[in-house]
Amino acid sequence: MADVALFRDATEMLFTMADTRRRTDPAAPPVPRRIFVKDADEAHRFALDGTYPLVGMSLDDLLVCARMDHPNAAKLVAIAGVHRGFLDLMGRPGITDIAGLKGKRVAVDTDTGYARALFEILRRNGLAAGRDYEVVYAGATNLRFEKLLAGDFDATLLGAPFTRLALAGGFRSLGTVIAALGGYQAVVLVAQTPWLAQNLAAARSVTAALYGALAWARDPANAAAVGTALHAALPPCDAATAAAVTTDLFGPTSEFLADGRMQPQDTEVVLRLFNAAGGTALTPADLAHMTDLRFLP
Repeated sequence: MADVALFRDATEMLFTMADTRRRTDPAAPPVPRRIFVKDADEAHRFALDGTYPLVGMSLDDLLVCARMDHPNAAKLVAIAGVHRGFLDLMGRPGITDIAGLKGKRVAVDTDTGYARALFEILRRNGLAAGRDYEVVYAGATNLRFEKLLAGDFDATLLGAPFTRLALAGGFRSLGTVIAALGGYQAVVLVAQTPWLAQNLAAARSVTAALYGALAWARDPANAAAVGTALHAALPPCDAATAAAVTTDLFGPTSEFLADGRMQPQDTEVVLRLFNAAGGTALTPADLAHMTDLRFLP
């Protein structure tokens, strides 16, 4: 079974469901070992160096890696789209709208990935980095969640399950990325093509575990097991908050991609933001060359 390096976000919650399903049904696909990254730079390094065969990262970060001066840059492909982000801009208590971020500290992981979406949303609201707000570099989503609660900065993008946990702590959503930008493709599973050529079954086993777990978690017959396992996997919270997280992740408005296939309106947003930031002109055809969907179940 291939190891997966990833952020501790909604993708890990889905792998947690795969673990739960496997415990109740030994015939379910085996679940890979996961290694959590501390930031996007580490995810880039793991993917490019082949430290771990599969890496979960944002689509934007795949585009970044593909243009790096590294011997393996052209070998990276997305083998599955996992989710659209579940992304809310969360502000500390007392901030009621995006205009209230003027003069405040706004956190990102790095300048790549979700940061491009955040900067664009703030730009559309008349706020420029450096002029109107200070950018704070604070690491992966779970780390930014902890630092937001600790008061290290005033706002950041958070994804499930951390949005709901922050709301329960009195923080406020200032809007979602998808509502602001009209779509967004967040996490994809990335691998190097030489590894894939030698490990077809291993790659397919990982996607089978992931998307089988999604179907299993959405089945009402498994609601009790899903709720119990998810609550246990979350930071301490009450039952109502855990139930709300479960609905966010697996309910009717879930942003998981049930079949692993990215939606054109979402990828076009990412391409547009990437091109605007870097002066490039990548097209959907370029992205197609960085995508290999043969490994989806």
